[in-house]
Amino acid sequence: MVLVMFSDYQCPFCALWSENTLPAMMEHAENGDLRIEVRDVNVFGPASERAARASYAAALQGSFWEYHHALFADGHHRAEANLSEEALIALADDVGLDVEKFSTDLNAPATAEVIAKNQNFGLELGATSTPMFVLGGKPIIGAQPTEVFEDAFQAALESAR
Repeated sequence: MVLVMFSDYQCPFCALWSENTLPAMMEHAENGDLRIEVRDVNVFGPASERAARASYAAALQGSFWEYHHALFADGHHRAEANLSEEALIALADDVGLDVEKFSTDLNAPATAEVIAKNQNFGLELGATSTPMFVLGGKPIIGAQPTEVFEDAFQAALESAR
């Protein structure tokens, strides 16, 4: 089963969801019952798109979740000023990434292409605000309480059996 999260790194509700609900969903992923995909739709503009490219660059080093959690530390999103290229590279260093590779990947045309493709995919599905989710093929709009996601997960799991 798949949970797709359409997100933006400047979205306060995305940050809260990542702090409050993502850990419960990660347990299902760790148990092998759920795959979690994050697709950035960047509704807040260029700083969001830059942060999305940065998280992808971190993923290319196998550290997507560490970087994602650092961007949403303690359930808060970073101010736009803290999403500059310099700040994102400093965060990569804090997370322990190879900063030279990170910088190259951050600015690579292939990275921009992947981020644009993910954004277009989200917009085509109607994700014009964040967060928006698709769990087991059904949409969930907004940072709903963890129980909503647990109920949806269980229902999807039952229907898959």
